[in-house]
Amino acid sequence: MSVWDRLKGSEAAARLRVQMAGSEGAHSWLLLGPAGSGKAAAAMAMAAALNCKVAPGEGCGDCRECLRILRHHHPDVHHIVPEGPLIPVGVVRESVIPEAARSPFEGPFKVFIIEEADRMNDEAQNALLKTLEEPQSDTVFILLSEHEQELLTTIYSRCRVVRLEPVPEERIVEMLTDEGASSTQALLAARVSDGDLERARTFALEDATSERRRLWMSIPRRLASPVDALDSAAEVIAEAKEVVKRREAYQKTEVTDLAEAMGEGRGTATARNALATRHKRELRRVEEVILGEAIQSIASFYRDVLVIRAGGPEAVANLDVIEELEIWAGATEVSDRALVEIVDRCVAMRATLIRNANAPLQLESLFLEIARLAPASARVGSGW
Repeated sequence: MSVWDRLKGSEAAARLRVQMAGSEGAHSWLLLGPAGSGKAAAAMAMAAALNCKVAPGEGCGDCRECLRILRHHHPDVHHIVPEGPLIPVGVVRESVIPEAARSPFEGPFKVFIIEEADRMNDEAQNALLKTLEEPQSDTVFILLSEHEQELLTTIYSRCRVVRLEPVPEERIVEMLTDEGASSTQALLAARVSDGDLERARTFALEDATSERRRLWMSIPRRLASPVDALDSAAEVIAEAKEVVKRREAYQKTEVTDLAEAMGEGRGTATARNALATRHKRELRRVEEVILGEAIQSIASFYRDVLVIRAGGPEAVANLDVIEELEIWAGATEVSDRALVEIVDRCVAMRATLIRNANAPLQLESLFLEIARLAPASARVGSGW
């Protein structure tokens, strides 16, 4: 198999694969696209293709190098992610520029994947610019962004730009059924993932994600009072912290794997320090990601109620709770305006997470407001 097989549903990724094959010497790439367009997966495929020893430039997907890169274990592939609302200039100056000047430890290329590159402030982007202008011959930068207007023109102009789009629903269904999901699971995953193939895979094929989603879907019917709202918020926060603990346990295996792979040879201390830095940044983001997942799922629930009221049940995303959605659609005490306000508040709450607000208090406030606007007691004829 190839490292590109997991992206075979994306026409844009297929074009990227061809561009890479004909772009020897390109050291700066900018992958643009909305959430769900597969930017991160494409970047990982690129990093593996660059460092694969079995199929150089293509990525076999099975060799030691490819597997370590895809599992985030390779010392020559560096992931830069936002710290709170920004990627500050200190990260670029301390973690990117010095490392980019060093030769790769093992592979032919050192790769820097900068996620949400638009969250670099101007100072950070300007600090990165000189490195992009005069890259080492064995260093490649892959910037990911949803908001190209936030990038400096000088950064944009130094990169080879590739635009990615979400994968069509029917293509996701086809791929997931090929990978072992039932047709029902595949359709549900495709609907709730908004065209994000990797997210759809986790919904369809990973039990932990499915269990979390069931928790998120149960929340609307439990928000009957302020006490219920606070209890539900506490449950969501507890689930997020549990995921953080599991991530910490997984990180310990990464440290062990790195030690076994590199021993005490050249670059070991640098690689360990880089891994420790990445782990700290990951943990800061895990809670944000899980809370965002919960809020997005809850917003989609109330959006589906509006869809049913508008006479479009065929467009419902959360097909597994269609009966509950229909009950809410018949709840005349809850107005369309209230439902729209709930969806809007969920969107706003996700933005506050990005701005690094106090997540528990923000979540409590959101759930209290939902309980006021659409109390569970307003549901009609529920058998739940």
